[in-house]
Amino acid sequence: MRKFVKVSVIAILAISSFLVLAGPTTAFAATATTPVLGKTLTFGILSSTYTNTAVGTTINGDLGYTTGPAVLPTINGTKYVAESTYNQAGLDQATALAELNSQSATFTFAPGAIDLASDTTHGAIGVYTPGVYSITGAANIGGGGTITLNGAGTYIFRMDGALNTSADSKVIYINGASPCDIFWTPTQATTLGANSTFVGTDIDASGITIGSTVTWTGRALAFGGTVSTAADTITVPDCAATETSAVATLAAADAAAAATLAAENAANAAAAAKLPNTGVGQTQNSMPWIIVIPVGIFAVAILLCIIRRKETA
Repeated sequence: MRKFVKVSVIAILAISSFLVLAGPTTAFAATATTPVLGKTLTFGILSSTYTNTAVGTTINGDLGYTTGPAVLPTINGTKYVAESTYNQAGLDQATALAELNSQSATFTFAPGAIDLASDTTHGAIGVYTPGVYSITGAANIGGGGTITLNGAGTYIFRMDGALNTSADSKVIYINGASPCDIFWTPTQATTLGANSTFVGTDIDASGITIGSTVTWTGRALAFGGTVSTAADTITVPDCAATETSAVATLAAADAAAAATLAAENAANAAAAAKLPNTGVGQTQNSMPWIIVIPVGIFAVAILLCIIRRKETA
């Protein structure tokens, strides 16, 4: 009986020590955030080579390239050809892409190509809420289908493959969703089908081919690659407020961190001022008591059991 009690005590102490060491855990839901786009904000098309194969293309925004088309589109913005703004936009494109790719997925599809218009594993067919959607293969909007982006927030579609939309397919947004907060980041080329409707910023240095008479509210960012158009209409959304908000959020976070650090330094300085002058500099108590205390208790319990066993032997 006494042996059972001793073993029980040891077990309880061991479990208690483990719980203390483990501590509480908290689950945090990942939330997609819109990156700062910098100089790319106003570009409808940004590419190294730009090809326009038909009369009738209109870009409601800026256009940037190194090698231009034989048939110039209508540009309701500014044309930048391999100069400082263009080069900075290329750097900002890379920064935005890195920020998008660094965000944790809120939903990961099964391996392989995914038809976003017919998939049901993520939720209601063809309907997506804000989040980071990770695809390990190509992403398609097939069969002239429609996907609906429903609700305010950031949408990131990240795919390890190509992005393809079929002819007459549609991407629409409702209930507070905004083209300013919709992003596509394929690792292979993007191809939009003829007469389709597309929304958001596509960052794809592998190249972007836009079929004839496509209506696109967003940006084709392919600095380092090629963009092709054919009697299409590309309209850059007015995202000045969104960009300002993103910059302000980052600035506020930096300011809060600086204020916290300053407060900690002030508290440490005040505590140090109250210490007696012993001629020895202040040292930080780095003893990991959260580990020492439970381990010590456990060791004492074992020692007591050993002593008790010797007494009864």
